[in-house]
Amino acid sequence: MGEASAEQNRPVSRVRGLRQRRVPSGARTIDHRVKVTPEQEARLLLLAAPRGITVARLLVESALAGGADAANNRAEFRDELYRITRLLGKVSVNINQIARATNATFEEQPDTVAAIASLGRVTARLEQLLADVEQAGA
Repeated sequence: MGEASAEQNRPVSRVRGLRQRRVPSGARTIDHRVKVTPEQEARLLLLAAPRGITVARLLVESALAGGADAANNRAEFRDELYRITRLLGKVSVNINQIARATNATFEEQPDTVAAIASLGRVTARLEQLLADVEQAGA
């Protein structure tokens, strides 16, 4: 195994319990200093803490994404999409199990209606999320 692949397989390092994201192009070579008041520092820490990132990462993401609200919205969208994906996987496994049992016994399974209703709810949730994203982008 070469050094490059060993570097890619290393876990993300942690600084004071916060995630430090890897930069694909290698080391960061430019350093910016920003001076803030103690009140501003407190606000920045409050914004960064729930996302588990440093203040420096918050500032970079916020500036590049169009502001703190845009960066936060992106993070919330990503988290919600992840939750919906996991839920869709669970519902799919359930429907697959029902289909196997139905094919084996040729009898309707008691959970069929509830599983299909769950699939409808997950689909509606995904459609609402996509509509919210489209509306926010307009």
